[in-house]
Amino acid sequence: MDRFFVPPEVLASETVELDRELSHRLRHVLRLRGGAMVVFFDGRGREYEAVLEDVSAPAVRARVLQPREGIPEPRTRLVLYQSLIKGDRFDWALEKGTELGVAAFVPLISRRSVRRPSGDPSSRSARWRRIIVEAAEQCGRSVLPELAPVAGLDEAFDSAPGLRLLPWEEERVLGLRTVLREALSEGVKLTEVSLFIGPEGGFTRNEVERARAAGVRVVSLGSRILRSETAGIVAAAAVLWELGELGA
Repeated sequence: MDRFFVPPEVLASETVELDRELSHRLRHVLRLRGGAMVVFFDGRGREYEAVLEDVSAPAVRARVLQPREGIPEPRTRLVLYQSLIKGDRFDWALEKGTELGVAAFVPLISRRSVRRPSGDPSSRSARWRRIIVEAAEQCGRSVLPELAPVAGLDEAFDSAPGLRLLPWEEERVLGLRTVLREALSEGVKLTEVSLFIGPEGGFTRNEVERARAAGVRVVSLGSRILRSETAGIVAAAAVLWELGELGA
């Protein structure tokens, strides 16, 4: 059954009118007709089966049926601090991170990252949010990941929650898995993990030393040099796998 995000305040009524963008998708892209069954989710963990009643009006109307709980979120809240990178690669990281189970994204400015992109910040954030929504619709999540404002590196080091990890290609001793297993063996409840991912060209040595001074653990992802967007997804998947959040 097709799934769509609808804000919780709209879903408070039994009969709802959908916004213009979603109405257009239902009517002209998917070509759904009256009587079609769909699933709405509110971005906070609940889903609603619904039946489309009037698809001819500019605002499609639907009747909302009984709510149900969506699939559970990972027990560990994973925050991905992804450095800004060129082209659509940052968009890709948002999409795949949402599919994996990342709880929040923080666009990060570091020494070698793409500087604050030109253009209207609100339209840029709206595009990023749309990517997150569409990825959640596709992958079955009922909770939308948070999207924080663009942050500077030192600010992020200080405010990041939980166990803070920074993969660095020059780290040769301490692996990500080792840090996670040590924490678990010491009885640390990893309810939150923050991942700092460098830009094209990686973090500078000075940035890594600042991270260490702030208490961030610098780790290796292995011997291969990964693209920035690949490193973010690999690290996120590795953390969730090691904590039992992926697979059976």
